[in-house]
Amino acid sequence: MKLSSVALPMLLIAAPAQAASERTIGFDIPEQDLAAALNEFGRQAGVQMVFPYDSVTGRRAAALKGRFTRGEAIRRLISGRDLSIAFEGPNMISLAAAKQRPSVPRSESHETDSTDIVVTAQKREEGLSRVPQAITVVSADEVEKRRIVDFASLVDEVPGLSINYAFGGEGYGLLSIRGIGGADDYKPNGSPSVALHVDGVYQSSNAYLGMPLFDVERIEVLRGPQGTLYGRNTTAGVINAITRGGGDTFSGYADARYGSYENLRFEAAAGGPVSDKVRVRLAVMTDQGGGFMNGAGAGKLAGARLSVGGVVQAQVPAISDPGPRKGFGDKDLFAARGTVEIDFTPDTTLTLKAFASRDRGDARQYDRLSNARDNTVLNAGENDDPYTFYSSKYYDQRIDIKGTSASLSHLLTDSVRLDLVVGAQSSTRKVGGNGDGTPYPQYEYLFDEKLSQTSMELRLRNEQQGQFNWVVGGFYMSDEIDFSSDWTSWAARTIYQNIHSQRRRSAALFGQVDYEILPKVKLSGGLRYTRDQTDSKGRNVDLNPWGITNYTAFFATTPNFSWDKQFKDDDVSGRAGIQWFINDELNVFASAARGYRSGGFDGTSIMTLEETEPFASETVWAYEAGIRYLKGPLRVSLDAFANDFSNLQATTRLANDTNGRTNVGKARTRGVEGAIDLRLIKSGGHQLDFDASATYLDSKITEFNSRRIADVLATVGDPLPGAPKWTARVGLVHGFRWGGGWSLTSRANIAFHDKESNRLNAVPGNVSPSYTLLNARIDLESPNGWSIYAMGRNITDAVYFPELNGPSRLVGAPATYAMGVKFRF
Repeated sequence: MKLSSVALPMLLIAAPAQAASERTIGFDIPEQDLAAALNEFGRQAGVQMVFPYDSVTGRRAAALKGRFTRGEAIRRLISGRDLSIAFEGPNMISLAAAKQRPSVPRSESHETDSTDIVVTAQKREEGLSRVPQAITVVSADEVEKRRIVDFASLVDEVPGLSINYAFGGEGYGLLSIRGIGGADDYKPNGSPSVALHVDGVYQSSNAYLGMPLFDVERIEVLRGPQGTLYGRNTTAGVINAITRGGGDTFSGYADARYGSYENLRFEAAAGGPVSDKVRVRLAVMTDQGGGFMNGAGAGKLAGARLSVGGVVQAQVPAISDPGPRKGFGDKDLFAARGTVEIDFTPDTTLTLKAFASRDRGDARQYDRLSNARDNTVLNAGENDDPYTFYSSKYYDQRIDIKGTSASLSHLLTDSVRLDLVVGAQSSTRKVGGNGDGTPYPQYEYLFDEKLSQTSMELRLRNEQQGQFNWVVGGFYMSDEIDFSSDWTSWAARTIYQNIHSQRRRSAALFGQVDYEILPKVKLSGGLRYTRDQTDSKGRNVDLNPWGITNYTAFFATTPNFSWDKQFKDDDVSGRAGIQWFINDELNVFASAARGYRSGGFDGTSIMTLEETEPFASETVWAYEAGIRYLKGPLRVSLDAFANDFSNLQATTRLANDTNGRTNVGKARTRGVEGAIDLRLIKSGGHQLDFDASATYLDSKITEFNSRRIADVLATVGDPLPGAPKWTARVGLVHGFRWGGGWSLTSRANIAFHDKESNRLNAVPGNVSPSYTLLNARIDLESPNGWSIYAMGRNITDAVYFPELNGPSRLVGAPATYAMGVKFRF
């Protein structure tokens, strides 16, 4: 910012020049008006202060006492005061009004050389390079350019993140971070290891994994247990999605693209102030088409009937043939979000959000290995084409999600701020399919689910970061989940049901502090007490519609029973760490933490009363050390971690050979992560940025509990499900600006995902091979706000399988291309 360009009244305070800004200075600035505090800072630091008077008048500053470098002291003084450092020279510091509510930011990677990324991982705004934990941040610009449209599409964009579709098909993915989460329960009543948060609201079920992401400000991926500030069910980590709010000026955009397989996506948003104290924003999106699978009907199984002992059972409907269908897997998705921000006073803001989405797309189906490799009754004549499948019907899905949230931020005193986040949301989901990739109804399912949840979190924290920082709070969440699973099984010669009803309540108290015990050395610690209660009831029903059920013999159990049981537990989790700021650019840290994942009840098909018993809570001890470096156009991070799990929760084979949820033993993970962002060239209108990140992971099941000796021997020593040894991403972004405000930006990135198993007791047919994806995009932007772009994903047309389930498999998308136009205003 140039002094001549400042339109606001400015206050200039003269002070003599002093020594270099790296030297620590003893500051003693009492609590007072912010303008007076800045004057006093200039006097004590020996610099000339330039700042917008209108932005500080009437505001207070907390006391600042201690030895700091000049840069550290001014950042502490203006923290949380909507000010930023526009210029810092040897004899002068210039401040500007910070843009706290960006509406449509330009590409962050091409606007600045040294500005740190602001995150809220520790429930307060701070620079990414100063947070003592492993975090990946995907900016709004990168979310758009990398085609991140939901939580699942973060896979292959964030190393160390994986997704497992082992039991429920594409609509029932299980996210894992650092190898934890791939063995979670795919049903909606489970407790995911990766906690999803949207605008501060905890998503209690993996049913919200498919929630569309659009008009996003940023996404934060926190790796490792986050038991203190985020609480239960964060043993793998946390993903925070922060959507855009109302801007200080009216602005918006409209973006439309059309691509391969008749995929049409449109997204638009607009917002700004409607008065001095109220801002609004409305965002909408739709995603249509894009199905790349081809259905071949029922193939040679068309018209087949169930036969028992050589006798055709005429009362059992024959396998129907829906005929061929091209382009199966189409999306049919609509979503909208509204935001209202109200400034009651300069220090009190209420943010209201309402969201809804409607999904009527196709339910992606599995195909099978070729008939030559899988000559069984389940194979309908498959060839080697993984994009062609056989089925007796083409399933669709009906998924509706809606919710509201309110966030209040209020400055109680000059030094204490209150933050309150309240959320309520619900989801209904109906999905059908056949996980065996066949028209043969060995296990054909129809899931019908209804969920609702409410949550509240109240926090108190010190307003300005200083030598001693703290946050304390309380959390409460309740959810209700009613769901049923209908299974048509020729193997059991019946249709059977599981009907579940579950109620959960969770409450917690937490606190975290950090204290600078020595200049540039900070200790931190936190504790969280959590109390959980889950009530589960339901029934198992063998409908026996054809009068020939073989349920008892096939599943080695007796059907038609009910249950009504309760689980209670409490836990204390926490974290302790140390951080050393070697200088303003470089810091190192180490931490130890204990995480907790609540126990509960199996939500899969309950075949025996034994499976209705609750499983215990899972715990983890986590150790981590890291290095952060940020200077100019270079950002480097390096982390090493070790996790030890007890009472590991997993879905595995039980005594009667059905899949069930239980505590299976112990596991450990060890690994290293690294990332680098570097500006290679900035000259003559050209700019070239390079980024690379990678995770190395070694996971091992160290103890496995099972009644089957063979399973124990086969499982101990295996890697965890969803735990690829290597994941990596490398990217280049080239920008060129020329006269008149035109710019051309091109980018390419390569993602590597190592092989991984997708279930315990994995055999070779359950291990997905490694794959590499190459993606690219080019944007031409005009000075008038419009731009056109072209993009390609998997442009080498690699054939890869996110899921292998014996002879059935779920194939990833082939090469896809799209062109689009975007208009900003």
